[in-house]
Amino acid sequence: MVVGAVDGLLGVALPFAVLASLAVLAWAGLGGAEAWTPSVSAAADAWLIGHGVDVRFAVPGSPFTVTAAALGPALITALCAVRAGRRAAATDSPLGAWVAGLVLTVGAAVVLLRLGTSTVAAPVAWQAVAWPLLIVGLASLAGLRTARPGSRPVPAAVRTGVAAVLLLLAAAAIALTVLLLARFASVIALDESLDAGPIGGLVLTCLQILAMPTFVVWAAAWLVGAGVTLGTGSATGAFAGQIGPLPALPVLGAVPVAPSAWAAAALLVPVLAGFAAAVLARRAGTTTSAVPLGAVTGLVAGALLGVLVACSAGAVGPGRFTAVGPDALLTAGLCALLVGLPAMLGAAVVRPGPRPSEADEAAQ
Repeated sequence: MVVGAVDGLLGVALPFAVLASLAVLAWAGLGGAEAWTPSVSAAADAWLIGHGVDVRFAVPGSPFTVTAAALGPALITALCAVRAGRRAAATDSPLGAWVAGLVLTVGAAVVLLRLGTSTVAAPVAWQAVAWPLLIVGLASLAGLRTARPGSRPVPAAVRTGVAAVLLLLAAAAIALTVLLLARFASVIALDESLDAGPIGGLVLTCLQILAMPTFVVWAAAWLVGAGVTLGTGSATGAFAGQIGPLPALPVLGAVPVAPSAWAAAALLVPVLAGFAAAVLARRAGTTTSAVPLGAVTGLVAGALLGVLVACSAGAVGPGRFTAVGPDALLTAGLCALLVGLPAMLGAAVVRPGPRPSEADEAAQ
């Protein structure tokens, strides 16, 4: 149980420590004239937003609620939770270690809720407990399940759908990196226009890195043809785009003003991801018929990407920034179609390979 408690605390403390360090750096960069405690409170709010918690900011004249999650902190928490689940599987009481991790997660989330609640910010209390608990619970259970010998395997079609989404997200990350390099001059120009100074520039860069998983999810939605809304009157997509005034956030300098002639070819990415995932499943010995394998693969891929989009899209500010990000239902539908049909084809044209156990027996 001690192992589970320590790992549960680590999953919360690690991303919060990064955010708190950035907040204190920003406070020091501003001269440190005011008390430092509001900076730590802001770090707690950033941690909560990073885990999908809605936070209402009572800004004089234009109060607003942030509902879009910057998924970096949640990703760190999930990876720590997977590791915690694997470590729990090696203990004498795996279930006790798993429950201890969940209890510590709830306790730490309540502390950060109290810390982040102020006259300026008001997080939604039930979300502040439920969403971190859900993330840690599912991720640690996945780690526990995969590390425990004799566990019942996940259905092949579900694994194939997850693999297709991972391939799609990897391609989106590569595409986003290429876009940032290609439009590096615009990114630097926006960064210099802020005149944030060395410390402010460092803090801003780190915050954008923490938000990068959200941008990768948006890029994946762009690749399936759903497009991304960047505020009222601004959108970018493979087939149409209209870019209005954007926040002076350096990473947004990489947003293409208008789609190029070859942008529609981006739809090949989810097609190839679905085909490749089905081929890999066949090579691993999956014998499920092509039609059900492709159909479930598409449904799982669409549902998973749709959930990620739903978490990462929403309001990020007042006025025209109350709707930012892709449409979750449209993204899920297009992803299911563009991944599922090629997965059927890939499963139909490739014969199942030997299962790992059969291959080992043949080698002996």
